[in-house]
Amino acid sequence: MPNKKLSKDVAMDAVRLWYRCNKSYVLSSKISKIPRTTIQTRVDIAKVMYPEIFAQIELEPSAEWTYPQQLEITLDNGVVLIGSDAHIWPGPETVMMKAFVAVSRKLKPDVIVLNGDILDGAKVSRHGSLLNAHAPKLSAEIDAATKWIAKLQPSKHRIWTMGNHDQRVDHYLANNAPELDDYAGRISDRFPTWEFCWAVNINGVEIRHRFRSGIHAGWNNALHSGVTTITGHTHQLQVTAVRNRNGTHWGIEDGMLGDPSHKCFEYGEGTPSRAQPGFLVLSFIDGVLMPPEMCELINGEPVFRGKHVL
Repeated sequence: MPNKKLSKDVAMDAVRLWYRCNKSYVLSSKISKIPRTTIQTRVDIAKVMYPEIFAQIELEPSAEWTYPQQLEITLDNGVVLIGSDAHIWPGPETVMMKAFVAVSRKLKPDVIVLNGDILDGAKVSRHGSLLNAHAPKLSAEIDAATKWIAKLQPSKHRIWTMGNHDQRVDHYLANNAPELDDYAGRISDRFPTWEFCWAVNINGVEIRHRFRSGIHAGWNNALHSGVTTITGHTHQLQVTAVRNRNGTHWGIEDGMLGDPSHKCFEYGEGTPSRAQPGFLVLSFIDGVLMPPEMCELINGEPVFRGKHVL
């Protein structure tokens, strides 16, 4: 334990910031512009010198977000599997959903990230429905998602970043039946073995459902965040390198596990789209990110590392 002196005021500021950032040292550093190691040292010292600070902050009105703003994972050597935008309805699983399961069983990843919009939430959308569209009930979507998720390879970390379609579940209850919030529960209560959050940081790589949009979303995400950033939301599948004198970082869009021609996307009126089924695999060696790899749908078949997956 560090043997240093620290004023109580400085310790209080560091611990309060750490709590406000859901105990994320990386996020605390970003917000305060103080080195991560400095914040971590101050919190460690405070645990020894001023334990009463933690008790006091615990009693303060909660400033924590509904879901953690950012989770942190350190991975020295291992694999991360990332997929998003399944927009699950009851019925047959898409080819890419099956491929995601197959690759999870083959690679046995240390981390699996469902990067948002796993559910569609058609019945609880704020957007009007088409006549005779016959969208499924939310409970049916949840049942279908639960069955698919159960097929995935068990992993040490199972992360679900909240997508805008996933949020429909909580939004609907909060706005239409707030008195039932403690009875019906949030989306996270339906999938208790997964950690829900807005973003997850793995060795400095930020994974979240959405940031910038448009054809150059990946480039803009990496440019404006300053770190390798992985997003879903656009349904695009592409890896863009940002290279400068600090080295290389990536702007990555992880495609979609759903089928772009599925009925749930009828609102797009069948117009041409850049949507592409696929998902992403990250490999870390000695804590360093290797060039990202994609599984992509080619001629109707999911292909990964030059071979058909199914």
